[in-house]
Amino acid sequence: MFRVLHWYIQDKIGFLELSNPPSNPMDPTFFEEFYWWRTEIVEKEDVEAIIIHGKGRHFSSGAVLNDLLGIISRSHTRDGDIDKISKFLNKNSKIFYSLKELNIPVIAAVRGVCLGSAFELALCSDYIICGEKAVLGLPETTFGLIPGCTGTYILPKLVGKSLAIELILTGDTFTPVQAKEWDIVQEIVPTKQVLEEATIVAKKLSKNFNKVFKSI
Repeated sequence: MFRVLHWYIQDKIGFLELSNPPSNPMDPTFFEEFYWWRTEIVEKEDVEAIIIHGKGRHFSSGAVLNDLLGIISRSHTRDGDIDKISKFLNKNSKIFYSLKELNIPVIAAVRGVCLGSAFELALCSDYIICGEKAVLGLPETTFGLIPGCTGTYILPKLVGKSLAIELILTGDTFTPVQAKEWDIVQEIVPTKQVLEEATIVAKKLSKNFNKVFKSI
């Protein structure tokens, strides 16, 4: 069914595993499969919460730079037409952000690297649990790009405009401790306990999530 994602259910909790280790990159296959999972699968399942995590040591290194640069280059060669890259980014932004439309909690269980589009995916969850050694950030500007999958929209709402501009324009990475101070993540736990804690949180949040949090 999937090549780079793995969807499984345990005790009414759905687990979406980014399953292309070691870095679980978000290549075109990932975006195609994620779109299919979100639009055709997840809402048909009898689950009370969703946990998104990466297989192995890392959550994800984010979108593949060469793929993005290739799309941009091919668009610019068509007399400066950037319509293709705009549609690509808009589609991915909308499908990531649509996680917030689900009537069940979505938890991002982050271990290791969580950068670029991967960090934006985590931002679209309802609750982020980080392993203590996780590395977070939006490094796109260091490659001459900007975050294109909701980061420029969600991050200022969480940390304020000034800090969001600094994090986006410098492209600096930051630690889970900093992210917690900025109210980006909710919990920091030992790396080996991330999935276990995410499961506990998922069960707790699912009890009253629909009638309480979706009304805020």
